[in-house]
Amino acid sequence: MISIVSLNNKRSWQSVLFEKIIHPLPLVKDERKKNNFDKAMIDSETPYQLQKNVKKQFNIHNINGLDGPTFELLPRNEKFSKTIYYLHGGAYWWQPFFLHFRMLQNIANQNQARIIIPIYPKSPRYTADDVFPYILNNYKTAVKKFHLMSSALTLMGDSAGGGLCLSLLQLLENEKIDKPSKVILFSPWLDISNSNPDMKSIQPKDPLLNIEALAYQGDVYSGTFNTNSPLVSPINADFSKFPPVYIFSGSHDILYADVKKLSHKSNENVNYYIFPKMDHVFIAFPIPESEKALEIVTRVISEQSAV
Repeated sequence: MISIVSLNNKRSWQSVLFEKIIHPLPLVKDERKKNNFDKAMIDSETPYQLQKNVKKQFNIHNINGLDGPTFELLPRNEKFSKTIYYLHGGAYWWQPFFLHFRMLQNIANQNQARIIIPIYPKSPRYTADDVFPYILNNYKTAVKKFHLMSSALTLMGDSAGGGLCLSLLQLLENEKIDKPSKVILFSPWLDISNSNPDMKSIQPKDPLLNIEALAYQGDVYSGTFNTNSPLVSPINADFSKFPPVYIFSGSHDILYADVKKLSHKSNENVNYYIFPKMDHVFIAFPIPESEKALEIVTRVISEQSAV
């Protein structure tokens, strides 16, 4: 199913303003530059610490007993009936941003959901060879620790985290482990080679991502895997083995090119919500279009039974 979603066939003035604000800002670094690479190496070797402003503003706590830093974000009223396992984006190089936590707090509040957020190892120090065993073990341990039923669990992620969600599904399939009931992806990175030629026509409209710089990060992250491997570029995976997948994407995002490419394949269990002129992971922005997208997310999540 492919749905084109807009607000009365118009783009909100808030989204236009927000795009103009972020366009000149260096929100996404080019890690090909030596000084950026060297800093990224240090960051990837430094144990993750939750930022003070995140601790203060959101209902988030550390989970003990899981491999590596993993957090639990709860609704403001502390009451939850659903669980989401969330894999954050950041090109496999960067830790979660403030906007991630803001968005997740909204999702938790709107859905009475507990959100489990593992902080997986980052490149350039670590690669997919390190991330896959880590995330598989973290998921299995979380399911066991909280006695989670796969039929009532939602897997969710954005950008690189969206791609990692699809990698995790393949790892679960390989080990014959039950999969979550559904998968919700925001602007997923489906092909880390960034080789889709249709990206070039979108590039001038994308204020956040750069084709070549992002492809470099993907190449480093791939480690010993070929960049065409379904495990690191899940556009090449067999989606028929996945639970229902719901993809949210904006047409001003270079990664939309691969979302569109995937939609041309016969994957009946994949549902698409395309937002015209929206940017990469726009669902995290404080704009009306993200509110509309989150309304759809709530409908999708509500279809599952409680845990």
